[in-house]
Amino acid sequence: MATRTGARTHRGTKLTPFGLKCREIRREREMLLLDMAEAAEVSPGFLSMVETGRKQVPDTLVSKLVTKLGLPARKAQELQKAAALSAREFRLTISDDADPGQRDLAYQLERQFAKMTPLKRQKILEVLEEE
Repeated sequence: MATRTGARTHRGTKLTPFGLKCREIRREREMLLLDMAEAAEVSPGFLSMVETGRKQVPDTLVSKLVTKLGLPARKAQELQKAAALSAREFRLTISDDADPGQRDLAYQLERQFAKMTPLKRQKILEVLEEE
């Protein structure tokens, strides 16, 4: 079942994109949450809270899982993206020599992001993906 944020529910608990990807990896490898938590050197309870968005994904968690589970590059990239998509907050660093236009863009994105229409967000995303 999908929620407004795109996460799905599992037994009544909303899973983040990171949680869904971890669950997929566990199923592919026939692992339990306990096994994955041990590989990541965290408690099963903590991993569960991360998967459901009650805790942020620690910076080291993805790299530990990739290394300890020997994930291939494509799966590692998917897990990294899922972790990024699960973040509740993003930080944008502006260099000291940023021009006024760059600063204004960052300011406007921060200020208006929450009230942007889906169409406006999609247009911005399309421009950013034009590389």
